[in-house]
Amino acid sequence: MLKKLALFTILLGPVLFAGHVFAQEYATGTAQSVVVEGDRAVEEGDIISIREGDGRYVFSAKAYDSALFGVVTSEPSIIINDLALDNRVFVVSSGEAFVKVSAKNGTINSGDFITSSDIPGVGQKADRSGQIVGIALQSYNPQGPEEVSDILVNLDIRSNVIETNVRVNLLETLRSGAQSPFLTPLTSLRYILAALVTAGSFVLGFATFGKASGTGVTALGRNPLAHKEIQRSIILNMVLTAVIMIVGLLLAYLILVL
Repeated sequence: MLKKLALFTILLGPVLFAGHVFAQEYATGTAQSVVVEGDRAVEEGDIISIREGDGRYVFSAKAYDSALFGVVTSEPSIIINDLALDNRVFVVSSGEAFVKVSAKNGTINSGDFITSSDIPGVGQKADRSGQIVGIALQSYNPQGPEEVSDILVNLDIRSNVIETNVRVNLLETLRSGAQSPFLTPLTSLRYILAALVTAGSFVLGFATFGKASGTGVTALGRNPLAHKEIQRSIILNMVLTAVIMIVGLLLAYLILVL
């Protein structure tokens, strides 16, 4: 009888419990053992940054910190462990993990971007362009804005653009990326591709315009009676040059955002 009951549970368990969410007991992704310096004990969910200059690990203590490194977890799924370190903790930079947050910058809804804040080790909702920790997988609406709790976050440390002003956001993204001492290979590739696309579009645009202008001036000198057609051709090439540059900037913007 017990064997039949066990078999029944194994076969129908996925159907009976479909749609239910169970608490995640560990962080996905690979964690690295590090030593974090600070004026308090390190706790699970703390957001960690790399200090500029000496490369030491500290609590993130400013909003949109460009030196974000990862989040402390007590039960990572995979560990790169340095046994020589004393008082080491595990920090994960990708995957899913519980992160300390507050509602200091507004209530958090599932799908909101999460960044660091001026509360050491604690995150907040991101409402402008800058470095982010990841994307919230749970909502958080506490009674007080300073109240701190843990929510599940899909870690994706990168410079993020929120579409309010494309020109300002693109400059902010480039500035943030230039200041960041820790870039993933994918993020580095994005900046390189964006720079190459932008430079290529401007070179192609100016080369096209220069060639067309030179040809137009030569043709105008040989045939003054056709000046209207030649002027229209030059104007058309100016428009084409502007289109090439704009398309290049849009492509670079999409590479940085997507």
